[in-house]
Amino acid sequence: MWSNKFVLCAFVVAWAKAEQDVQLEIPQGFLKGLKTSTVMQNRAYYSFKGIPYAKPNVGLDKFQMPEPAEPWEGTYDGTYHRSSCPFFCTIQQDIIGEEDCLFLNVYTPVLNKDACKAVMVWFHGGNFNHGMGDDVFYGPDFLIEQDVVLVTLNYRLGVIGFLNTGDKNAPGNAGLKDQVMALKWVKDNIHYFGGCPTRVTIFGEDAGGSSVQFHMMSPMSDGLFNKAILQSGSAVNTWAISYDARDIAFKLGEKLDIDTTDSAELVTKLAEFSPKELIAASDDLPFLKQSAMNGRAEAFIPSVEADIGQEIFLPADPWTLLKSGKIADVPVMAGFTADESSFYVQMLLGNIDQINEHFENFLPNDLNITDAGQKNQLGESLKSYYFGDKLISTETTKEFMMMLDDVMFDAGIALSLEVLSSRISSPIYQYIFSYEAPFGMIKSLVQVDDGAAHGDDLTYEFYSDALKNVPQPDSPAEKMVRIYTTLLTNFAKDGRGWVREHEREKEEEARWCWITAGIVKSRHGEEEEKAASGRSERDEETEEEEEEEVIRNTVREYNTTFNPE
Repeated sequence: MWSNKFVLCAFVVAWAKAEQDVQLEIPQGFLKGLKTSTVMQNRAYYSFKGIPYAKPNVGLDKFQMPEPAEPWEGTYDGTYHRSSCPFFCTIQQDIIGEEDCLFLNVYTPVLNKDACKAVMVWFHGGNFNHGMGDDVFYGPDFLIEQDVVLVTLNYRLGVIGFLNTGDKNAPGNAGLKDQVMALKWVKDNIHYFGGCPTRVTIFGEDAGGSSVQFHMMSPMSDGLFNKAILQSGSAVNTWAISYDARDIAFKLGEKLDIDTTDSAELVTKLAEFSPKELIAASDDLPFLKQSAMNGRAEAFIPSVEADIGQEIFLPADPWTLLKSGKIADVPVMAGFTADESSFYVQMLLGNIDQINEHFENFLPNDLNITDAGQKNQLGESLKSYYFGDKLISTETTKEFMMMLDDVMFDAGIALSLEVLSSRISSPIYQYIFSYEAPFGMIKSLVQVDDGAAHGDDLTYEFYSDALKNVPQPDSPAEKMVRIYTTLLTNFAKDGRGWVREHEREKEEEARWCWITAGIVKSRHGEEEEKAASGRSERDEETEEEEEEEVIRNTVREYNTTFNPE
């Protein structure tokens, strides 16, 4: 299936490629990059890494809005990645990264200012507290082969990226404002790399998917992108939005022995701590043990900002913004894997007694239930819906995973799209990634074997220098790479998914296409036509044809276009 073993800690990898230096001039100065080639098709492309898009935020500016990067003297070496933003790295079991971390990477199939290629800007996942934009996990090879320009980036994480005191001392959402600054850089500079500034698709997974929907709601992001792809995340997921940001800021202060009720004093003293100290204290706040049951595993995440006389990224909570219609009217594609929370089931089963005793802790935070009796009653109703009279145990892991999928991922995505569908006129496409991948990013870290787990789709979207996920030629994995990247890049190029003319119905009706077992079905389930091979399921007897059937089961794509009155 895959041609290499996976070495998770191989952050520096020697790879036999013919590379040559190239030089480009942009407004910041001369930039040196590399001409290299993709790992599957050996297609030539150009790589420019570690480009600063904002000044470092240090000292008292640690929690503030970013400022544009300044020009450099001489030639900037863009042949290697710079530091990630500080975060706890699961692989290294240590806090890594530096505060000087606001860099982006550009990968392009052509260096022609007039090429006007579609541009895809990637926001990495990690619950707003972990991760980086480097090719350790997010290499360009698979997407570049689909003839698009790819931009990946770092943004501030955790307490440094999302501390919010509700005033000018720490306005909040610095990490999302970093993303805005990166998008402004793309708008001003991407044409030098062969990209089109009016053909920009933002996409991301997990917190990156939530970020995409936040940008759709933010006045700061208006006009900076033209399409949006949400993978396994939305702005209304329980782990994506905080309703008690100021309280948590002061709880962190208490943890670090800062005795004050004044936010200016709090922020001044917090700025004196190192990133390692801040992250370690943030991860040890007591309330996280309870909130982790509904997916809120991190203290510092996006939150609503107060009006303090400067630009606001998030002026109201996501539900309010969605329902008000104050959201970018752009084509949207959104999806999730079939077994998102399989990794989380393994983590929670070690605490079964507490889970069964306090089922109300699974209720979403945005319900804002303060009455303990009502909360307990709703918790029992939730338990009854998924488990009946049973308890959570190793015998009910399937039901447990179904519930966690809904609580942590699926419900937020589906419900937000339902509201969105009546607020915008642009098309909305939904898909489910159900291919049971032999290997996945999250699976490799938490030792989950079965199902289409959270992050499995990334293995077929990005080449990873650490994981060495080069599929063997003509294998199901290789075909999945081709199918999935085609789905995403076709949308980025023209704003449409896999909707064919014969599948179209009345414009006012919601419509979707379900591709499974080599058969194309309409929204009502009737068989519309055979797969492109022209064979029926009965004819698929050879090994190669069976592999094709496996692949067609992978993406049960719901292409849905909404046209509200």
